[in-house]
Amino acid sequence: MPFVSITRLKLRSIFNLPAFLFTNEASAKTLVKTDGFLSGKELTDKNLTFWTLTIWENDAAMKSFRNSAAHKKAMQKLPFWCSEGSYFHWIQDDETLPPLAFAAERLLKEGKTTKVRKPSANQLANNFPPVKWTKLERSFKPASKN
Repeated sequence: MPFVSITRLKLRSIFNLPAFLFTNEASAKTLVKTDGFLSGKELTDKNLTFWTLTIWENDAAMKSFRNSAAHKKAMQKLPFWCSEGSYFHWIQDDETLPPLAFAAERLLKEGKTTKVRKPSANQLANNFPPVKWTKLERSFKPASKN
């Protein structure tokens, strides 16, 4: 059954943006090449907030990407770059990427926080605002289907 993952990150400072974007691109290149990746999107929201939504053949495929060198490198930096981070996973019946609004609502209600060095009040309360801006959205498809 398809496995869905949504994440939300908020950078602490615009000064972290160049390094974050560089590392994000390396992860994106690995993402589309990972076996079992079905589709995904990322959204750059207001206030240096970044959302990712991906769907996988199964949780093992997602974990393969999560454990890739590019993603591990990003994850090692995120506690220093971010003031907020959360994620949520679920299994669904079909391979259709759910609407971002639906997935974001699930994350906001059921998500778990990730560790950050200087958490915001929202992070400490596990209470995040919904998606505010959807103008900067990018879709991903597996490399073999591009």
